[in-house]
Amino acid sequence: MSDVKPPFFILGCVRSGTTLLRDVLRLHPDLICPEETHFFRWGDPFGTPRYDHPYIKNAPIRKQREMDGISDYEARICLKLSWDRKELANGYAHLYAQKIGRQGARWFDKTPQNVYGILLISSLFPDAKFIHIHRNPLNVVTSLLQGKVMPVHPLKGAINYWTESMRILTEYTAAWPERVLHVPYERFTREPTSELQRICRFLGEDAGQIVLPEDWIHPEKNRYTEVLTREEMALVIEKCEPFWSRFGYRMDAGEANGS
Repeated sequence: MSDVKPPFFILGCVRSGTTLLRDVLRLHPDLICPEETHFFRWGDPFGTPRYDHPYIKNAPIRKQREMDGISDYEARICLKLSWDRKELANGYAHLYAQKIGRQGARWFDKTPQNVYGILLISSLFPDAKFIHIHRNPLNVVTSLLQGKVMPVHPLKGAINYWTESMRILTEYTAAWPERVLHVPYERFTREPTSELQRICRFLGEDAGQIVLPEDWIHPEKNRYTEVLTREEMALVIEKCEPFWSRFGYRMDAGEANGS
């Protein structure tokens, strides 16, 4: 590829399908994405000890780099040679592309918690676009309470994971609607082909380049009905307004469906 397109970023709340979407887009021959980077997650200025410490010492982040084939030494050099987060993100993506033999491919980032740095990303990458995949908060909260992938979270923390990301992305979209695509997880898992076409149009990519295995995507199962009490469901819905209604979620015969 000669003219590499600008990167894009998958943001939102954890446990909302960001990994599934990343894995699907990775099937495109012109797209690459490392594991979660967390470059824009923290509010401490780049180049300060408080920024460097989690990048160097955080065990889950080090594990993600190991999965990318990047050593601690290489990560430290990449950090040292970078003047700001843009240089770090570009440098890491370039190193990752070398590791997997995909130099020249368009890179993208999937770190849902980078939503906290969306304004900084937007400024450093003025041509970048953002994909916000969102999921019924009842199922997000259920996943966080169970702690099968992430550590167990209390109900209050689980709810705020969802509401904070929705607040940030709703405000950002109001200012720059052309830069954000909102993707309901429920629709993506129910109609993956049409949703993938919509996503690729937004990104300027050819969806026909992605061959999707039949067994990769399954419709939402609404496991919250087996885990949450009626009181907990009511509290989640109350605290998640106005975004619960605004993003098309509703209760139908004991189930929540996203439009």
